[in-house]
Parts: sequence; C-alpha cells; structure tokens
Amino acid sequence: MALTTRRQFVQQAALAAAAACGHPIEVLAKSRRIFEAREQNAAPVDAGAIRKFASQIIGRVITPDAPEYESARLVFNHAFDRRPALIVRCAGALDVARALEFAQNQKLPLAVRGGGHSRLGYGMCDGGVVIDLSGIRRVEVDSGKRVARAEAGALVRDLDEATQRFGLATTSGGCPSVGIAGLTLGGGEGRLMERYGAACDNLLSAEVVTVDGRRVEASQKSNTDLFWAIRGGGGNFGVVTALEYQLHPVGQVVSGALTYPAGRVAELLQDFVRFLAGAPDELDAYAQLLPSNEGRRLKIDVCYCGDRGMANDVVRPLRALKPQDNSVRVMSYLEAQAAGGFLQAPVAHFQTNLILQELSGPAIAAITTAISDAPARCKLIIVPLRGAVSRVNVSDMAFALRQPGYELDMAGVWDGPAEKADVVRWVSAAREMLLPFAHGVYVNQLGDTSDQLVRSAYGPNYARLMELKKKYDPNNVLRLNQNIKPS
Repeated sequence: MALTTRRQFVQQAALAAAAACGHPIEVLAKSRRIFEAREQNAAPVDAGAIRKFASQIIGRVITPDAPEYESARLVFNHAFDRRPALIVRCAGALDVARALEFAQNQKLPLAVRGGGHSRLGYGMCDGGVVIDLSGIRRVEVDSGKRVARAEAGALVRDLDEATQRFGLATTSGGCPSVGIAGLTLGGGEGRLMERYGAACDNLLSAEVVTVDGRRVEASQKSNTDLFWAIRGGGGNFGVVTALEYQLHPVGQVVSGALTYPAGRVAELLQDFVRFLAGAPDELDAYAQLLPSNEGRRLKIDVCYCGDRGMANDVVRPLRALKPQDNSVRVMSYLEAQAAGGFLQAPVAHFQTNLILQELSGPAIAAITTAISDAPARCKLIIVPLRGAVSRVNVSDMAFALRQPGYELDMAGVWDGPAEKADVVRWVSAAREMLLPFAHGVYVNQLGDTSDQLVRSAYGPNYARLMELKKKYDPNNVLRLNQNIKPS
C-alpha cells in the first residue's frame, strides 16, 4: 500500500475543502505555508531531556530507535505517515500531566491518541509528542446504578463487551475499534442514538487533565462550563482520561441489511424517507449507496432494539420493497455492533460529510447524480438524525446537530496513487454538488478541516466554545484537532 506524506494529503484535503466551501486559492496557499513551516521547524529533541522525562513517568516513552516505534506510530487511516519524536504510552492521568508539561517546555507539537481513528490522523504528529492512551482502557460497570466508567483508551468493543455482560449498553460507535473518548467528545453517533441520544448525551462525567496539569472532574456539579464544552467540542479543552456513562437495558436486537437491485436508487431513497417518517425510536436505519458491476445499489442497515414481537411489523415495509439480499435476523447486540462501520480494517481513505435538513426531490436527484460516477471503492452513506438525538436543546451542550435531518458521508479508499486521485476528486465533487442542500457538518467525520468547517459544525455554540478555549487552553496547545481557536 502506498502511503502519502502528511504534506501531500493536507494539501489535497485543503483543495477539497476549497472546492466545497468556496475558499480562495490565496487562503489555501497560506494554509500550505503554515503546515510546511511546522514540518521545517520540528527540531530534534535533546536525548537527555527525553531520558529525564522517561524516568518521571510510570508508563513508557517510545522513541524512533525503539523496536515497537513503527507499529506504535501507525494510525487507522493509512493516508497518513507521521513520525513523532516520542510516543508517551501513559499509565494514567499523572503521566498525561507530565507529558503535557514536557511538550510545552520543549515547545513541541502535541497530539493525543485514543483509538487512532481520526479521519485526519490527528492522533499522530511529525516531530512532536504523542500522548498515547491505549494503555489505559479498563471499563468498570455498576449494574445497579446502570453506570459504566471507562478509561480513555477503551475502544467501542471494550465498552460494549463490559456492559453487555449485564444486559446493558450505551450509545457507542458502529465500528468496534473506534476509541470511545474521541467518539464521545465529538458527539458520538451510534445504533442506539434514536432511542437514547448521542454518546455525549449519555456522558455523566469525565476526568480531564488541563494543559496546566490540573486533574479535574467535569460534570453537572463540577466545572460545568468544561462539561458543556467537552460534550461535542472535541479534544480542544484538555486531555480526557476517563469517562462515566449512563447505561440502558439492551438485550438481543433484530439487525442486518437489505440490499436492493441496481437501477432503483432515486425511487428507493424516496421510499426510505417515507419509511423513516413512521419508524419508532427503537429502530436505527441508515442507507449506503454502493457501486456494483450491475450499477449503483442501495443497501439499508437496520438495528431494532425494541419489543421483538413488533420487529417484523417495523421492518415489513423495507421487505416489501423486494430486496435481493436480506440478512435481518435476531442477534446479540454485540454481533450487531461487530457488523457495523464503513471500514473494518486500517486502510488509506478520505471521508467527509454534510448535514441536510431533508431528502427532498432535488436533493435525491443530486445524490443519484453524484453516485453515478463514483469510483469502484467509493460510497455515499446516509445517516438519519432523528429520535432522541434530535430532542435535545442545541444550547444544552456543544454538540449542535439537534434538528432532524440527514448526515451524508462521501467516502472512498485506495491502495495506490491513481486510485487516491480518483477518490479525492469524487469525494470533493460529490460534496460540492450537494452543498446547496446542506446546513452544517458533523465534526467527527470530517476528513478535511478549516475554520469555516469547524464553525459550521458548531453553529450558534461556536462563540461560547471560543471563550472556553481561551479559558482552558489560551495558547492553543491542543490544536491538532478540528480546532477551536481561543477568542
């Protein structure tokens, strides 16, 4: 698999953002100069300072001469090939605080890695310090209180497996290897969000290490402004080291996919919209438009977590549309979760998104046109935003996607440079075609970023987020993310 350099991918992502959002070329040129300056200014780190730092932490420091360095620096999106000066495999919050202090004292770039699934590879950096949380991933469940406490290195599968032992679950990502911290801090879509809200809606508290080394609790009772910010505002305000979630009874579910014959995309999307209008909160359903040898096909994935006696009635309208393949059946929630996700294994990819208020006739026509020339390894995913996730006040927390609507994800993977060029071209063109129907973006699925896109993700909450960034991270130490700049 051919890996692209950080510079090459950032430049291509910036060009894609410009195509979709109307950025002038001079702004892109400025962005390129900023990123190039960061790379050129990454000075070697003093070996003695590294040794002294390593002696002060409980975890371990992985430097480029360590045997595990090459594997430790890999991220899920193989589009990125970054080489940090040191990776700090933290053993707890104290190590995180000391790593923050070291990076700032040495004036080094700083990245924070949870599950490593950042679309932009933000869990790694060139020439800097990586706070790696993968060594702290314990999950504890209080079944009586229906509460789980998870360390920030835990993955979706860790949280699901621990809670399912008690017949409980909370909204978590559809890909088992996604890190729960990054997922939750950006909002957190999942198969239970229509019934129980987004992951951030179920967050009860978090342990946060601030950039000045303080270890604080963020909750409805402590540091309430920080708690407001981290529920959707990403990793801009501190390094989260543990999260506490509300759990809900979830046993067996009815889940699977229905795949329809080629040539019926527009008709089936209209049927999908009508179906969702009468669907209960217990049903999660999203659509994928997939290339095939016969043409573009529609696949609908469903997960019903309600009364199993009602499941056939709920899914019947989709079966009446005469799918070619139908794998919907009773299964464990863990099995349903394991089957989800756009990508099941690390690969080079580019994905971005738009939020549409409705799938109107013109929007469906544009979607059908956009998918018509998609490369073989590209797809368009339609995630409805409905139910409990859309019944929270937009001002209650930073996560601003509260109006009913649809998230459209344009995505593709590649193995070599020619495929990569085709994927980036199609994803960018598809987003530009659909932009007139859009009113926002979901920050966790952005494969490119700019100040304009970040503002679009947070809408009316952005001004308050800037103020809180100034309070908790005035020097923008935590800037390798979908960055909110201090006001």
